[in-house]
Amino acid sequence: MKILVPTEIEASRLRPKGLSPEIIGMGPVEAALGAYQALLNQNKGPVILAGIGGAYPDSQLNTGDIALASVEFFGDLGICYDIGFQPFSEKLPVKKECSLRHPLLEKALAILEDNGFSPECGPFVTVCCATRDISRAELLAIKHQNALIENMEGFSVALVAQKLGFPLIEIRAVSNLLTEPDSPWAIDTALEKLGEALLCLNQKL
Repeated sequence: MKILVPTEIEASRLRPKGLSPEIIGMGPVEAALGAYQALLNQNKGPVILAGIGGAYPDSQLNTGDIALASVEFFGDLGICYDIGFQPFSEKLPVKKECSLRHPLLEKALAILEDNGFSPECGPFVTVCCATRDISRAELLAIKHQNALIENMEGFSVALVAQKLGFPLIEIRAVSNLLTEPDSPWAIDTALEKLGEALLCLNQKL
């Protein structure tokens, strides 16, 4: 099982647990290039993208909670106005959605539930800039099937995995609530929970 993480921050917390994450870079561009390089000579899956993320309003998620993506949306791809966001015309051949539904996702959810976790599963949204405005957070969540989690790498890595033929599981621990943009991020709590979940999956997936 190959574990991909965006930065050394995640990797440094996971290595002491006996895990061997590979750093792919932060943000949509670096993550796409890093994931492609990491998976190009990979012979088999599964592949896990692991990291932290912000919980959207109405997601019912709290800091430290675990969530898995059923689909990744590219939330920043479109036309941005000061009062809202509009996707490009359907006439443009733009891909901004990548499904992560496959049997391994169901298996991962079952493993986590059987081992005392309460993971949520639903849409994630990939953005280029972390959201600090509550109204924008609400808009992004509503426009993307009541999304659970905001992140900066998921869509890119999902697209790379899809094109190379690998099943991808994306798992995130909540580090911050987008309804509380000025609150400190609970990175330590989130990464501790993420490490526990990954250990469980690494042993049984």
